[in-house]
Amino acid sequence: MRTPVYSALAGGLASLAVSGAAAAKPAGMPQLDFHSFAPQLVWLAIAFVALYLVMSKLAVPAISDTLAKRQAKIQADLDAAEKANEDTRALVAAYEKRLADAREESRGLQRQQGEADSAVATARLAELGEKLNGRIAEAEKRIAGQRDTVMAGLEQMAGEIAQNVYAKLAGQPADGAALGAKVASAVKGTRR
Repeated sequence: MRTPVYSALAGGLASLAVSGAAAAKPAGMPQLDFHSFAPQLVWLAIAFVALYLVMSKLAVPAISDTLAKRQAKIQADLDAAEKANEDTRALVAAYEKRLADAREESRGLQRQQGEADSAVATARLAELGEKLNGRIAEAEKRIAGQRDTVMAGLEQMAGEIAQNVYAKLAGQPADGAALGAKVASAVKGTRR
């Protein structure tokens, strides 16, 4: 198919060269010569048809093929990008769901641990309270015993001091039993 087009083009150019050399006139521009308008229009039509055939058979199909391939590649890239975008969105949604589940599980574990720690702390606090109450009771008993011992010693000491004071003031020894009873009743009155 290319051979007839090229041969027609070559034949046209050769006849143009021959006619141009034979009809060469030394005066003026040949494009403006009214006698050569008809052959120029014929050659214009032949050149146009030849260029049209070359472009329609060779250049235009190659260009349209390249454009079609380019469009197909662009569309394939856009489709791949859209699929990757959808996959990414699905992965992000799955990640967020797993993250929310993990947070909820963490909160549940914290609640359980808090309740367990609270129960252990309550039990230890109750045990410690019982221990402290026992120690306080023992300390109160010890203090009461020591107070009774001190008060008994104070009673005896107060009786001796009272006898010495009475003996110095009155100049004679005091009756120990009567003075001891008065000191004992005074000490008992201060205990209340």
